[in-house]
Amino acid sequence: MHIHVIGAGVVGLTTAYYLVQKGHQVTVIDQEAGVAKGASYANGGQLSYCLSDPLGKPSLFYKFPSVVLGRDPAIKFNPPKNLKSLQWLYKFLIECSKTRHKKNSLDLLELSLLSKSLLKDMLSNIELEFSHKKSSKIVLYEDLITFEKEISFFAEKKKLGSDNKKLSIEDVQRIEPSIESIKGNFVGAIYSKSDEVGDTYLFCKSLYAWLLEQNTSFLFNAKVTKLNKHKNKISSLTINSEKLDVENIVICAGAMTESLVTISLPIIPVKGYSLTLLKGELNFSKSITLADKRMLLTRLGDRVRITGFADFLGIDTSQDEERVSQLFALAKDIAPQLADFNGTELEQWAGVRPLTPSSVPIIGPSNNKGIYINSGQGFYGWTLACASGFRLAEFFK
Repeated sequence: MHIHVIGAGVVGLTTAYYLVQKGHQVTVIDQEAGVAKGASYANGGQLSYCLSDPLGKPSLFYKFPSVVLGRDPAIKFNPPKNLKSLQWLYKFLIECSKTRHKKNSLDLLELSLLSKSLLKDMLSNIELEFSHKKSSKIVLYEDLITFEKEISFFAEKKKLGSDNKKLSIEDVQRIEPSIESIKGNFVGAIYSKSDEVGDTYLFCKSLYAWLLEQNTSFLFNAKVTKLNKHKNKISSLTINSEKLDVENIVICAGAMTESLVTISLPIIPVKGYSLTLLKGELNFSKSITLADKRMLLTRLGDRVRITGFADFLGIDTSQDEERVSQLFALAKDIAPQLADFNGTELEQWAGVRPLTPSSVPIIGPSNNKGIYINSGQGFYGWTLACASGFRLAEFFK
């Protein structure tokens, strides 16, 4: 069977991998000039298998008025301008309830742990270079109420295979002494020994090379502008004003997914930023997340990736210099020895992530025959990529 995958980011490429493993002929289509030019390019790099919690949670629900009023520097939020945005926001606030948050957390954990197992299997079959390391992860909290809510259902998570542990700040300092150099009034932490790191862009480049060896076809600089259907079944794609006949397609276009389909999907774009610098004197070995500031600190070889912010501003990948400066200044103030902040090697990036109200992705067939969706991984596209691709491929026998 010949299957066309739209999107050459990490979700699209892992989907192609599992389809190829099933013996299918695959063509990957992307509007950019190469792989991983969107949200996969310079994301946080953390494989957060045991710490992939949804954005919607009770603590955010109660803080939401301050978010709307612009009092949370980590989030920029524009009031809904249309019915779709208003519907998404309504659904999101429902997902912030204690019951829904717990269910979504457990669903994401199950998918994340599957991804971990699948990546391990993949790396035992093919050789990929992407600065992969089993680093473990520490999430630091300054708000006691938020911290206590996050650890409230550890028992259920452990039944699924989570190794999360509640740590005091003294405990954290024993396993990661560099924490003493990070400023913050921390009240506690969650630690996962099994979480990992890896450069998503390098992973995508390596997987792309392997897929080429398997005779996978790639169409770059190919913008899909229309899905053409006949009797509710996909028949062709309009690409750069030309038609390409297709039988089955998988849309892995991230935040652009809904613009390609005629059905309404509960996915909106959320913009994030990253800075990649040479590492500084702070020799930290574990991934660190500052929960209250929504900031990730990741060691990728001799580089440090600083990632942060969640801007609900629509499809916009431009560099907002004010936000970039805020992230740079915040990171430098919190951990001045973290990176070479005064050096010339600095790479800035901004990208949009596809977020559902529940933070759980949409994987499976649409209501149009031959059209499948694999999108909505939100902040965990890298973490969930293998499981998302695997589960989507299961729909093709």
